[in-house]
This record gives sequence, structure tokens and C-alpha cells, in this order.
Amino acid sequence: MNQNIKKLFKGIILFQFLVGTLFGKDLLEPGRWKPINKEKLETIIENNKNQGNYVVFDWDYTSIYQDTQENLFRYQIDNLKFKMTPEEFKIAIRKDIPKSDFAKGYENVNGEKINIDKIGADLDKDYGFLYKNYIKNKKMTLEEIKKTEEFKDFRGKLAFLYEAIGGSYSHDIAYPWVLYQFTGMTPDEAKILAKEANDFGIGNKLGKYTLESSDILTGEAGKIIYKYKSGLRTQPETANLFHTFKNNGIDVYVVSASLEDIVEVFATNPSYGYNLSKDNVFGMRLEMKNGKYTSEYKKNYPQTQTKGKVETINKYIKSNHKGKAPILVGGDSSGDYNMLTEYESTQGLLLMKRDGKLDELVKDSRAIIQKRNPQTGLFIPE
Repeated sequence: MNQNIKKLFKGIILFQFLVGTLFGKDLLEPGRWKPINKEKLETIIENNKNQGNYVVFDWDYTSIYQDTQENLFRYQIDNLKFKMTPEEFKIAIRKDIPKSDFAKGYENVNGEKINIDKIGADLDKDYGFLYKNYIKNKKMTLEEIKKTEEFKDFRGKLAFLYEAIGGSYSHDIAYPWVLYQFTGMTPDEAKILAKEANDFGIGNKLGKYTLESSDILTGEAGKIIYKYKSGLRTQPETANLFHTFKNNGIDVYVVSASLEDIVEVFATNPSYGYNLSKDNVFGMRLEMKNGKYTSEYKKNYPQTQTKGKVETINKYIKSNHKGKAPILVGGDSSGDYNMLTEYESTQGLLLMKRDGKLDELVKDSRAIIQKRNPQTGLFIPE
């Protein structure tokens, strides 16, 4: 390489350096961020880097699009991935559920009220058949068992039961209930299932689909038809935001109302791009017996939803940062409201906005409001 070319290269490098110095350099990849949101986030990063600060994010519908726990639950049903005996199943589906009728909107096709006693009796019979012929002994193939009326009834009614509980009772009843379906599994078995379900959900289209119970085995609850959301999506912009925080000396934590071990798979597995440390993931926990989950919530550990998210931050995270509050909190729903509003020193509230959710925080001066396209899960940059 002659001297003139060397001088030219040196001049280009110097020019790039001066431009970067004078005009700054993007911290975040533009992606599909609303431009003002990107600017606000970069300002927070610049003002707080390498000072022992941290941020806290919800997971479902915030760090990803849609809900990993719900996606897994329906995948679990569709593929009969259960480890419970019929006796354990009977306990798990009734755990802490009031005997009152479900709320309006959760009736059968004839408009008749349903409660846990009615639908529980039907599910007990269905699960007994499925356990005997597939779950335990594999007398039938999955393809064969899916053609039975018992499977159709089970799938339609167990998926509906989760929705009815969530729509009828408080968070502290509804959120742990779905976790009890892991009873009898080891954490490793649940993590393998989570990876399968995540990959299925990411490959599945976003939208709604309908499940209905058996026309023949109507049982005590009657026939049920209900619509469910399908699909999952990662958010490259959020993953890049996490990496940028970490690269600038700002720790990233997740506090989720899904099972901790399930969120850990999504948040830490390199295939999804978020690359968090498992030590920075907090979620719901179950009691263990002989290395397997039980139908009991972890004693003396907060439910990581609503006020429990604040309790988790105060008890397990602040102590790692000299008692500091998070500089930014990200959320999408009422389950995140408490941690979004608890700390006066929090500089940014990243609202992954959904219709009808967290409307009361939109006018907060700290709010950074990012919307997404429900048909694609992509950020809307306008």
C-alpha cells in the first residue's frame, strides 16, 4: 500500500472519529422504535451508564409479544404433556378455586352457568381416560388419542377453565393456578417443554382460533366454545435495548407473573436473542417434592404480580444496587402498575401499550409509549 493510500485511510478514520465526537453515535439500533422513544431511552442510558444502576421489565406482552405461559399451557394440552396422576390432577384443577359460578361471559353454549364442580367432574373423567390410554401407558398414539371424544372434551374444557378463572377471580387465585399443571414434572422437564412450546408459538401465526368441547360428552358443564390467542413473537428492539443497557453498565432484570423456570428459558437461551443471566430472572415459584413441582405455591416467596412485583424488587434486587430504585421500568398491564408507579426516582416508564391497558399512566411525564401491530407483533414506528 503506497503512502498516499495510507494517508487517505488515516484521513477517513479521523473524519469518522470527529463526526462521532461532534454529533454522537446511536446507542440503540433504530429498528422500528418510535423515534422519540429511542431518543428518550438513549438519554436515560447516557445519563446513568456505569453507575451501578438497573432496569426492571415485565416479560409477557412487554419483552415479547403475547404470553409465553399461556402459549405453553395450550401447547401442553394439545400434546398431553402432563405428569400428574388422576388424583393429583383432581387436586390441581380445584386448587383455591371458589365454588361460585364463573363470571358473566363464561357460560356454556346454552347460556347456562358453570362452576368448578361441574367442569371439574367432566375433566376428571376425561383425564382418567387420557391418563390410562396415553399419558401413562401410551396404549394409543397421540394421533389416535386426539380423535377421541375424551380428548376433544378435555382440550376444550381445560383451556376454557383457565380463561374462566382469570375472568372471574383475583390475580392471587388465577396466576398460580395455571402453574399447578406442572405438578409431577422436574424443572428440566418443564424447561424442555417450554422450549418446544416457545418454538411452536413463534412459528405459529398471530391471531385467534376456536376450541370447542365434545358434542357427545357434554357432561355436567355442557358444551363449551371459546376463542383463544395464537402465536408468540420475539422483539428484536427489546433484545437490543437489553444488550445496550448491559453494555453501558446497567443491569437488566425481569420480574414476571409466569413460572420463573419458564421465563428463564426464553430470557436466557441464545436462540431467542435476549441473553439475560438466569440470576436476573424472577418469576412465580412452586414448592418442590423429590425434585418435582407440587400443587403448592412457594412459601414465603411473593407472587410476582401486582404488589408482589414491588416486593420482589425490594427484597431481591435493590440490595444488589445499594438500595437504589430502578431507573426504568417496563410493563404492559395492570399487573405491572405497582412497580411502574412505586418509585419516584424512576426516570422512565416504558409502556408497551395495549388497548385499554395502563391508560392512567399515559399522561405521566416519564411515560415512553410504544405501540405494536397486533397482526404482526412488530413495533409501530409512527
